[in-house]
Amino acid sequence: MNWNMRMQEVLERTASYDMSLMDDEQNEAYQHRLELNRIELEMKEAKQEAKEYEELAEAYKAAGEEKGYQAAWSYHKLSLQRYHELSHFLAKKKAAMCGNTFTA
Repeated sequence: MNWNMRMQEVLERTASYDMSLMDDEQNEAYQHRLELNRIELEMKEAKQEAKEYEELAEAYKAAGEEKGYQAAWSYHKLSLQRYHELSHFLAKKKAAMCGNTFTA
């Protein structure tokens, strides 16, 4: 877990107090921002994992370890799938926030 994700968790844990100091409009904006930040951080994490598994798969392949290669490649594909799902979800969230109901 990287520093940004730890900071995100701190912000999420303290959100109820922070939001008690804000008006309704600010609360809504803050809550949306926290949600979007979480999605973006999880996307970065999934992309990094996919890259690491791809490198691991290539190392297994170079070493002639077929089972290791297949396992690492499967995890690579799962991480990429998670990244794309989060990307799609983020796009839908941003479209909905902009009032673009056609794409949301």
